[in-house]
Amino acid sequence: MDKRVALVLGGLVLGAAVALATGRVRAQGLAPSVGLAPSIPAPRWEQDCEQAHGVDEARAIAKARGEGGWELVALDAGVMCFKRPVPAPPRPTDPWPGY
Repeated sequence: MDKRVALVLGGLVLGAAVALATGRVRAQGLAPSVGLAPSIPAPRWEQDCEQAHGVDEARAIAKARGEGGWELVALDAGVMCFKRPVPAPPRPTDPWPGY
């Protein structure tokens, strides 16, 4: 084995051993929700797909959907798929009915 390859592999093994020994290895991901702000519901999405039969038609569909708040998320064989957030239900301005 080439001396440089052995040296690089040895450095990787030594670095991994030091990281494990010091507890520095952590998976990256979402922060746990314990102790954070109150539970915020995950966003909900509407999805819709539409077939386009040419560039001009696809351009018109994309323009109309974009004006309606839709976002193009996929395009395959002329099928255009869009998504947009589901609007939150209206909250009452005064939660107490006042009887």
